[in-house]
Parts: sequence; structure tokens; C-alpha cells
Amino acid sequence: MTQSVGPAFGSPKVARGAAYADIDNDGALDVLMTTNGGRAYLFHNEGRANHSLRIKLVGTKSNRDGIGAIVRVSSGKDQQWQMLRSGSSYLSQSELVLTFGLGAQTKADSVEVQWTSGQVDKLTTSAPGRRSRLGKPRA
Repeated sequence: MTQSVGPAFGSPKVARGAAYADIDNDGALDVLMTTNGGRAYLFHNEGRANHSLRIKLVGTKSNRDGIGAIVRVSSGKDQQWQMLRSGSSYLSQSELVLTFGLGAQTKADSVEVQWTSGQVDKLTTSAPGRRSRLGKPRA
């Protein structure tokens, strides 16, 4: 296992925080891990065999980052959901973009956003491999 993931996993570390983000905008999430009294490690995800859909939520009146909103994605027989959250690990903040793995599917059949106000927005046929920006209508 250590050879396939790299030498950084071959030695023990005392880690205190980790955050994820798509550092190079390739659709694959990367992880930054901080260690206690040591250096930070960036684990760059080089997997590119599958498709993903990335969604950035934008509120208009309050909660401009969409924190607490729930996004549901259907693609083929697969259904996924995520709640946008802040603060993911000790003294760490992951990006505020939701990433859904689509596997071999080339698109999401539907995307549904349930905002914290209770409003629900539905979209269809979202293209993979790019970030979609979804804004809450002012109404």
C-alpha cells in the first residue's frame, strides 16, 4: 500500500489538521495535512479515470456561502447528497465547493439544492469536469 500512495505514508506522523480542496482544478480532491511541530504535506490526487461534478453555492441575501444547504445529485442509478459545512478538522478549513464523483457517468441527471430557508432549486443535465456555480434567487 505504501508504494502505491507514496513515501509520505511510510513513516508515522503526529497530525493535527487536514483540509481538502481541488488545488489544480482537475476535479480530483487533494489533501493538505499539517503535523504537530513539523511540516505540512500536500497529497496531490493524480487520479483522472473518473468524472466529477463540482458545485459552488452562492446565496444572495444572507448566508452568501450557502453553508448548511443540502445538495442532492442523481446520475444513472447513483444518488448522492452532501451538506455544505465549514470547518472540517482542527484549525483547518476545506474549500466551500461540493464535489460529487460520477464515476464513468458523463453527466448528472439531476441536481437539487435545498437552501437553509427551505427553498428548493432543481436543475437537470449538469456537465462533469467543471465547477458549476449555483446562486439562490432573490425571491
